[in-house]
Amino acid sequence: MGLNSVPKIQNPKSKIRFSGHLLIVGAARSGRAAALMARRLLPQVKVVLSDASAGPAPELAALKAAGVRLELGNEDISLLDGCGLLVKSPGVPAEIRLLKEARRRGLPVWGEVEFAGRFLPNPVIGITGTNGKTTACELVGHIFRSAGWRCRVAGNVGTALSSLGGVVDKSDILVVELSSFQLLDIVDFSPRIAVLLNLSEDHLDRHATVEDYYSAKMRIFAHQREGDLAVLNADDPAVLGARIPGAAVRIWFGSGGNAAGSRGRPAPAVFSQDGAIAADADLLAAAGGKIRAGFAAAAPSPQAAPPGRKEGASGEDSQELYKKIIFWREASIRGEHNLENSLAATAVCLSAGLSPAQVRAGLKSFPGVPHRLERVAEVGGVTYVNDSKATNVAAAVKALTAFDNGVHLILGGSLKGCSFAALAQAAAGGKVKEVVAIGEAAAEIAASFRQAGRAVLVVDGLEDAVRAAAESAAPGDVVLLAPACASFDQYDNFEQRGEHFISLVKQMEAEAG
Repeated sequence: MGLNSVPKIQNPKSKIRFSGHLLIVGAARSGRAAALMARRLLPQVKVVLSDASAGPAPELAALKAAGVRLELGNEDISLLDGCGLLVKSPGVPAEIRLLKEARRRGLPVWGEVEFAGRFLPNPVIGITGTNGKTTACELVGHIFRSAGWRCRVAGNVGTALSSLGGVVDKSDILVVELSSFQLLDIVDFSPRIAVLLNLSEDHLDRHATVEDYYSAKMRIFAHQREGDLAVLNADDPAVLGARIPGAAVRIWFGSGGNAAGSRGRPAPAVFSQDGAIAADADLLAAAGGKIRAGFAAAAPSPQAAPPGRKEGASGEDSQELYKKIIFWREASIRGEHNLENSLAATAVCLSAGLSPAQVRAGLKSFPGVPHRLERVAEVGGVTYVNDSKATNVAAAVKALTAFDNGVHLILGGSLKGCSFAALAQAAAGGKVKEVVAIGEAAAEIAASFRQAGRAVLVVDGLEDAVRAAAESAAPGDVVLLAPACASFDQYDNFEQRGEHFISLVKQMEAEAG
């Protein structure tokens, strides 16, 4: 069967038809998952996977066995001849010639999330923000699963969304982490609940301006309809000042409770106050019954509507919606950014139909996420913490809030076009005893810190940085890897960088006996 003789395919969700072959650009995790999903769900369509890299990879063997035509080292525009739909991996820059030509020809260009979403009728919770996305997604998924609800976590880090197409039950809740790169390429992808955690400068190596970056984040709300829910951070100035598109009902999370509304910002429905996370039943009711109905099929048994004053609910939950859900000291994770993540997760889970008791149990039992303030070991009285996922300045600043003093801070990696001035200011106090810089960004970090009156030790790599910090640290101190940079100058990804840090610490631990 030739490329142009493939029958027209009607997408089961979107009603969009295409004829010709499907071209997927980018053979990283998302592209590979999209190709395999296409073979599962569109067996009559010829699937072509293109990547600029010519190198073979073990992961590609399964694609070839599934009948995917591999075009490695080939992004020639001839691949568009006979193409009916192009699916783009999020890591592929929009400016490459192949994509520009596809758009010039009027071919539909979808991101991998858009493509996967067309085959997943599931209730979706989409979470974005500059920092905290992965932790918030995993926390929401954990709270649902610990309460017995069927829930899968996918998206930007971990499981590609396409991996779930044709695999999960249609009633399973999908919690999807969404990066700015993924959101740029959606067409009508629309989460039932969309969450914006925060906004700060990031990825200016790919976005022309910070305004462009923020605009990409706003696309998570663009196609939401009446009856959907937007969950927003009332403590973040950039979120407060943003134009939120879409028709979803909006609720907020933040600090201060109902009194916050009198200070020129929305009153949060879920808030931190007097050392506790609390919720307001009346503000949560703004989400409406449609949200809860959309998620109820994933529950372990029929769920009653969340309790309220006049609904005759019994037990402590009927009161706790007006008071505390949990004292923050009882939660399993620490740091200002994790309080923010926990507030957002509480707002999502209560809105979807979980009880305060279920949310409280999940917050207490959440094990955390690898490479996010991950305690590796204590060696000679010094605690070593891996926060390799702190890939921008704001994340590194927030990581510092988890510690009182004695921090030996390891920074550096590949540049993203962002300033280090705010981090230098945050590290100027007595909390940070030492700063060690590595990688491509080391010189720029050192210059920013010098302007703030702070010396920086520049070394060649992570092994030297860990050794230097260990030599100067005293019992009770913390050696914190919070790089404030991407990893691509020396590592394939932040996970690999974090694993290297862990291995170095474990080696020291073994040598210490």
